[in-house]
Amino acid sequence: MQNLRLPILLLTLSLFHGGCSQDDRRPGGSGLLEATEVVVSSEVGGRVIRLLFDEGTVVALADTLLLIDPTRPQLELAAAEADLEVIRANLRVARLVAEQAAATEEFALSERSRIEKLLASNTATRKQMDLVAFEYVQAELATRAAQARVATVKAQLQKTEVNIDRIKRNLDDCHPLAPVGGTMTAKYVDEGELLSPGKPIGRISRLDSLWVKVYLPAAAFASVKIGDTAWVDTESGGSPCPGLVIWTSPEAEFTPKNVQTQKSRANLVYAVKVKLANDDRSLKVGMPVYVTIGAP
Repeated sequence: MQNLRLPILLLTLSLFHGGCSQDDRRPGGSGLLEATEVVVSSEVGGRVIRLLFDEGTVVALADTLLLIDPTRPQLELAAAEADLEVIRANLRVARLVAEQAAATEEFALSERSRIEKLLASNTATRKQMDLVAFEYVQAELATRAAQARVATVKAQLQKTEVNIDRIKRNLDDCHPLAPVGGTMTAKYVDEGELLSPGKPIGRISRLDSLWVKVYLPAAAFASVKIGDTAWVDTESGGSPCPGLVIWTSPEAEFTPKNVQTQKSRANLVYAVKVKLANDDRSLKVGMPVYVTIGAP
């Protein structure tokens, strides 16, 4: 009986060793799960009058995150719109003045032509000719000045319209929107707090899909390419999760310090990024995993 058990044990160990050798030939490494994150910041300053999210809140694209007191930009908008009406009235007046100056110039031109004919027939004096010529020059200058005034008022009108658009944009920015959908994993403000432009509001994490970066030696990295299947093992006893290689480093680097042994840290390695689905949110950011690249 003992003679029969020994061959069976040796066969079992051989099969186990063969399976391990096959796994060892597949490139792999350990890493920590991470999520794609977006930090949302305020584009305008003001006091937060209402906060519409908390840590853990799931938000969709373009959801309103908070409300900033809009009183100041509302007053600025009212003043700018009043200025706009004044400028429009000035433009109407400037156009009337320009029309009047053009009519005066046209009359002065006709008078100069008439006196020129009379002077040619010796029925007008040189003094009369000089006078109408002077009046024509003055009328021409008045027309140019009136046209310049119209152009100036038009520029003021355009500037005020742009200013109104800017204020309206500031009003819209008093309701910061989520730039992406995801889960709010950090909150940096509270109701009543005074924000300054550019201050972070919160952090949105895309938890429906996570990624992990592993480092491979040159020999193992040579067979890896973007689009390869990967298997991510959380080492918690469950089945490995399927993933996809989405990025490979174009150049070697020294192994990061979080690698366990000093000998390993001294080696040059290549980074590989693997993405995996997390629709059921069973995987968590920061969870240590082991990644194996290639068919199972």
